[in-house]
Amino acid sequence: MSIWLLYLMELDNRPMNIKAMSLYPPQRVSTKLAFFLLVLLLWSPLLHGQVSGRFSAPESTVSPASHLVQDGTHFVRVGIALVAAPWHFNGRQWCNVGLILGGTVALFTVDPYLRDWAIHNQNEFNAHVFNFDAWWGDKYTLAFSVILYGGGLLFQQKPIRLMGLHSLEAILYAGTLTHVFKTILGRRRPYGGENHLVFKPFKGVTLYRSLPSGHTTGAFAVSTVLAKSLDNVWWKTFWYGTAVMVGASRIYHNAHWLSDVFLGSVIGYSVGSFIVHFEKDAENNSQNASRYGISLSFTSNRVGWMIRF
Repeated sequence: MSIWLLYLMELDNRPMNIKAMSLYPPQRVSTKLAFFLLVLLLWSPLLHGQVSGRFSAPESTVSPASHLVQDGTHFVRVGIALVAAPWHFNGRQWCNVGLILGGTVALFTVDPYLRDWAIHNQNEFNAHVFNFDAWWGDKYTLAFSVILYGGGLLFQQKPIRLMGLHSLEAILYAGTLTHVFKTILGRRRPYGGENHLVFKPFKGVTLYRSLPSGHTTGAFAVSTVLAKSLDNVWWKTFWYGTAVMVGASRIYHNAHWLSDVFLGSVIGYSVGSFIVHFEKDAENNSQNASRYGISLSFTSNRVGWMIRF
């Protein structure tokens, strides 16, 4: 709770711009990144003692180069598994997909009302509170994941390295999926006009790339990986709460509709959860590997691959 209070107390006299497309007040992004790194450092004793089983094994004497090869293989395997996953959905999973899509469409009816409410409640205090999307959910989250992975690799800290690896996988794969949907659907952003049902597929410009929310996707993807890495209620609350605030900030800044944020959060959470449980699921079912179609192996002087069908 003290973390949230510290954030809310960080108020100054920076100018605010309330327009159809709200502009962010200047941000000390480096301070935000340092803040998140500090949080991880403070929690590092818990990470070593309480992280789930697959993270808790002591780091071996394997060289960083070997870890890079191993992690690169894991990155490719996860990508193949994600692409192949829909072909292995059962009836319940397809029902969940239908409910998510139905929920997204149902929220279309609420979109204009929440947009108007957000615009009418823009003020200096709220501009600072709903400013999470300026430093989490986009390129700075990617940079954070790279730093996390690099630190774990450099200092031979397996829990940190794997959290960084999974965070990178989550934001890159979830982000790619979201950008595909954005391009195909071509929904107009709220600041483009009052009508919330304007779609121009494959338009390719920022104005028509609203559904789903990319910031929210990235925030939930990485926050889910981090939240699931430690069995602590305050840790989970912090990361999931941060992701929720990113979505709220996108609505407040008139950059996305509520339905955009909802679908983005589902994509981010789903991809993050898939990646976290990827190894565990593979261990529990030895036949999982055959579902992905291709298995890869790397050594210092050889690259091997095998097709299973």
